[in-house]
Amino acid sequence: MKHFSDEAWSDFARNAVPENSKMDMQGHLDSGCEQCAETLHVWQGVVAIASEEPMYTPPTDVVRVVKSQLASVAVGLSPGFRLLFDSNLQPVATGIRGSIAARQFLFETDDYFIDLRLEPRREADRASLVGQILNRANTAGPTEGVAVRLQDGQSAVAQTSTNQLGEFQFEFEGTSRLSLAISRGLESEIILPLYGLEVKPAGQRGRE
Repeated sequence: MKHFSDEAWSDFARNAVPENSKMDMQGHLDSGCEQCAETLHVWQGVVAIASEEPMYTPPTDVVRVVKSQLASVAVGLSPGFRLLFDSNLQPVATGIRGSIAARQFLFETDDYFIDLRLEPRREADRASLVGQILNRANTAGPTEGVAVRLQDGQSAVAQTSTNQLGEFQFEFEGTSRLSLAISRGLESEIILPLYGLEVKPAGQRGRE
C-alpha cells in the first residue's frame, strides 16, 4: 500500500491541499491505513497547539505600556555593570516565606563592588536603602566621599556621599522606577537599575 508523506499530512491537517488530493487522502484513510491515520493524528495535535498560541500573546496595548514604564528607568543606564546577586531570585524555605522583608543586591562594575540592602519601614510605603561601595582592587584606596544619588525615573529623589567605609543610606517612598547614580569624579556616572523596589505597608507584608 502506498502511503502519503508527512508533508502531505501536515498540509491535510491545515486544510492546505487541493480538493482532489484531499479526496484521495481521505479515501486512503477510509481504507483503514493505520500508519497514515497516526501520522495525521500527530499533525492535528501540532495544528491544535499552534492555534492556541495567540492566547498566550499579551495585548499590544499592554506591551506598549510595559515598555514605556521600563524605558523611563532604562534610559541612561550604564553599560558594563553586572548583577551578581538578587535575594528575590533565591529559593526560600516554605516555612519562612513572607517573613523576610529585606531584599539584597550585589552589583559589580569594572571598578567597584556595590552591595545594597532594601529594608521596608513600618511607615506605609516607605523604605530604607543601605549600601556600601568597595573598590575591586584593595590598593585603590577607600571609597569615602563618593557621591550617590537615588533617582525615580529621571528625577532625583535624594543625594548623599559615602562615609569612610564606603557606606551610604537613603529613606524614600516606594516606587518601581528607581535607579542609583554613582559619581566617578571627572568620569561619567554609573547608573544602576533597581527594578521592582515596591514598598508595601508592614501590615500587608505579613499577609502575603
